[in-house]
Amino acid sequence: MPEIYPFKALLPAPGLEIEVSANTHVDDKKRQMEIIQTNPNTYLQVVKPYLKFNEEKNPAKHFPFSKQAIDRLIADKTMVQDTIDSLYVYSQLNKENNQNYLGLICNVSAKDYYDDKIKVHENTLTEKENQLIDHIRICGAIGEPVLLTHFASTQVEQLLNLVIENQVPDIDFTDEVNRQHTIYKVKNHELISEFNKAYQTLAHFYIADGHHRSAASAGYYQKEGVENGKYLAFLVPANHLHIDSFYRAYKSDELFDAKEFVEKLSDHFEISESKDRVVPNAPKTFGLCTSVGWFNLKFKGAIDPTSAVNALDVSILEAYVFKDKLQIVDSKTDHRLTYIKGNSPIQHIDEEVKKGTYDIVFTVYPCNIEEVFKIADQGLIMPPKSTYIEPKLRTGLTVQIV
Repeated sequence: MPEIYPFKALLPAPGLEIEVSANTHVDDKKRQMEIIQTNPNTYLQVVKPYLKFNEEKNPAKHFPFSKQAIDRLIADKTMVQDTIDSLYVYSQLNKENNQNYLGLICNVSAKDYYDDKIKVHENTLTEKENQLIDHIRICGAIGEPVLLTHFASTQVEQLLNLVIENQVPDIDFTDEVNRQHTIYKVKNHELISEFNKAYQTLAHFYIADGHHRSAASAGYYQKEGVENGKYLAFLVPANHLHIDSFYRAYKSDELFDAKEFVEKLSDHFEISESKDRVVPNAPKTFGLCTSVGWFNLKFKGAIDPTSAVNALDVSILEAYVFKDKLQIVDSKTDHRLTYIKGNSPIQHIDEEVKKGTYDIVFTVYPCNIEEVFKIADQGLIMPPKSTYIEPKLRTGLTVQIV
């Protein structure tokens, strides 16, 4: 069973939470560049200093500026480190749809990651992983927790709610995108012990989001020869996650015949025209937006029951569309493919196809967390951009000094 540990978080000074922490999962590159140019206290100065120079990331050049930025934030008391090892119960409420996310920010063990007690379902890129390791080494900090999940636990749920019901929040603010962030510090040794006991009843943690950050955090301790290394995580019970899909957009390098392409898909799909935009409401069904209109697709083939990966809707598209019809060998690197968050406004897809940005867009039904668990337990790897999982945390809201 994996372990959890309290730690001394580096936090924005009271009242500076929005000014310091950043919505890197929401703000596009242009917006982030505006913020970093005008706000010296943003944690973007630490994680993305290259934006200040309007340059591509160069670790040797830019990471020393990251170190200068975090040192200044600490020296100016713009960020303040706790003096007592604590656990941090964190709640995020999306006021637009009343979706609430609840979990525990803590440290987890690098050894548990290597011992497969923290399970993965994605591959990582060595270059990206090494850059993140260098950033941790130079800055001496981890700025955003890895999002981990686990099977629902009554004990964990009761403890999280106990803290919320009996404590006054230490941090409570609503950000620029109307999300309320609430943090409760758990300092009591007996209550920390109770949390430890509750999480020790779980066989595994599963990475929901942040495979590169998890690999890099554990890899940092391994490279430094540090035993018992611990890194920053946000543990969220599976029933408190929300999973969207990523839609698949394709733009050909050559003249694309949409009508001919749709006809070719009839080998593997039942196809019908649609007067409306199509957002699938069941597995093995897809929407297809083209220059000649929208289509409903239903997969009519058989699925290999021995592999949890093959049963995924995105795997069906990989095998029977991208590889078979479009000759895409590696969907992770092929420039013709673009991934669109499944919570994006559906009308934008119409607009982009009409403009010619894309030739076609497939809308995809999201997988569920049980499928993610099965794939990780089988030691398999999901296709790229299989899930868009929330919550997304603000970078620089809870930081670990290593």
